Amino acid sequence: MIDMQEKFNEQISQFSQYQKDAVAKLQEKSVAGVDTFEKFARYNLAVLNDVVEFTVEQGRLATSTTEPQEYVSKQIDSAAAFARIVEGRTKEYVELLTNTAQTATEEVQEATREAVVEAVKKSA
Repeated sequence: MIDMQEKFNEQISQFSQYQKDAVAKLQEKSVAGVDTFEKFARYNLAVLNDVVEFTVEQGRLATSTTEPQEYVSKQIDSAAAFARIVEGRTKEYVELLTNTAQTATEEVQEATREAVVEAVKKSA
């Protein structure tokens, strides 16, 4: 009877330790997740700011020029500058996505490696 109780206490202790380990790993990953969310959110805000700047500039062009030819010329120049900004932002976004995907892949590989090592230890 005492042996059963000791085994039960040992199992409860192991289970508690597994929970602590799992929560610790989860907290580490949550920090990374929040950091990644912040990067994407701030990046999207920067893109939105670019759109606002372009839109305001286009609106001001309509009220600051009197000659149609001048208006169209300035509008084309503004649109071309905005297109260059969007192109640059797109390249930055692809780089951000690539880095995030690479980090996620590395994390999954590490977690898989740890799980395999743990399973092998338990089976031995």
